[in-house]
Amino acid sequence: MKVLYIQSGYGGIYSYFDRWVEECFRITHTEYMSADIPEAESLVKIEAFQPAFALMMVGDAVPHDWLTWLKGKGIPVYVWLTEDPFYIDISLQVIKHADAILTIEQNAVLYYQELGFQHVYYVPIPVNHRLFKKMDTEHSFHSNLLIIGYPYPNRVQLMKEAVHLPFTVRVIGKEWRKYLPKKVLKQPHIDVVSTWIPPEQAVHYYNGADIVINAHRPYHFAFNKNHIRIKNASFNNRTFDIAACEAFQLTDLPAAHPFSSFISYYSINDFKEKAAYYINHPEERHKAAASNYKETIPANTYDELPEKLKAIYLALS
Repeated sequence: MKVLYIQSGYGGIYSYFDRWVEECFRITHTEYMSADIPEAESLVKIEAFQPAFALMMVGDAVPHDWLTWLKGKGIPVYVWLTEDPFYIDISLQVIKHADAILTIEQNAVLYYQELGFQHVYYVPIPVNHRLFKKMDTEHSFHSNLLIIGYPYPNRVQLMKEAVHLPFTVRVIGKEWRKYLPKKVLKQPHIDVVSTWIPPEQAVHYYNGADIVINAHRPYHFAFNKNHIRIKNASFNNRTFDIAACEAFQLTDLPAAHPFSSFISYYSINDFKEKAAYYINHPEERHKAAASNYKETIPANTYDELPEKLKAIYLALS
């Protein structure tokens, strides 16, 4: 099975996704080649390589040039929709060109199937378990409550409430200072790191936190492209990064198969109660985190991705 991997072309965390996908092909001895833009030299090499299919991550933009060229050459296209359901308007433009549809959202699987698409698969973004793992960290990374990510409205509201709890709170991500009130920012037990941090740093913060708050992006966020309002029911990739560290997390989505051991909160009051309970019951935190780890490793690691792709390829052959 020869795989052509089309790099996402996005920055930030996607540059890591691209690297980790290629790394998993090397580690599992999967024959592959990668390309970023459809330049003449690359296209000649691809034709000589004769891939069984092309895999591409698709987020908030339609890769028209690649789709046109690949279809013209008869190379099957596997699209991996890594921003579903938030950019499902984009996904809907892409899937009509796909031979296999991979999505990180189980509700999107159901929706695409309702539209008549047959080859649709739930494939969450895996975790790089060689990077995200349990480790000892310096005291400077410790916090009672930790949240990493963009300040979506639900996260901002949660942090406004968390400040009233008798715990240290660390907030990491771009633009948080813009959205949190000054009276919150001035609190001595609140630490705001207002920048994007790479995975190599995030792993230390996860390991240093008593509770990692994993509040998901809202399906109705104003800047989404999700006019049909498909709700997100599937965990984000951060869920698995945290789990691989054997760190404890509270998430705002209900746990569901195959990740049924995760602890969820259902309201701000429920969050406050569970945060207080688990802060004071470390043995319960460790027990839940161990279960999260077992559901994540090795089943949802990059090392397993080639086998998942092979199963799809064989099903379509």
